[in-house]
Amino acid sequence: TGLAKVVDMVRRLGLGDDFKAEASLALGTGEVTLLDLASAYAVLANGGRRAWPFVIDRVTDAEGRVLWRRTGTGAERIADAGAVRTLTRMMAGVIEHGTGRAARLDRDAAGKTGTTQNSRDAWFLGFTADLVAGVWMGNDDATPMKNVTGGGPPARLWRDFMVEAHEGLPPRPLF
Repeated sequence: TGLAKVVDMVRRLGLGDDFKAEASLALGTGEVTLLDLASAYAVLANGGRRAWPFVIDRVTDAEGRVLWRRTGTGAERIADAGAVRTLTRMMAGVIEHGTGRAARLDRDAAGKTGTTQNSRDAWFLGFTADLVAGVWMGNDDATPMKNVTGGGPPARLWRDFMVEAHEGLPPRPLF
């Protein structure tokens, strides 16, 4: 695809403007926040359409009457739907038979593990048809962790959170 196209997609996904078209980009040398990554994964979960993160979806009064409700989706297409399906299938494979097996749920899910050099950071990000979530583990002073990888504690914590978050929701296919 070429580095310029990769940097363009990185920017469209909202991962920042600091990425340079250098070969090391393929190794994950660009720094991003967990929120930025979760927002980019939301594009995949949304079939290639932009998805904006939010914290509050509604405000109610003491009697439960809705005073305000979040609206809007920002549904601009920023990635090809076919490419998104292919990538999502690959990421489902990470959970089914790859490094993310510890994140396996009772429903379709896709995700990715990550571990930086010297185990300073470990993360797992993933999504179902209903929710995108990410887990980061690391030391605040950037010192290495002992034997922690994205497929270990972060994947298990993601799974535990997603099980609770999906309680009462029927399983749905990713697409």
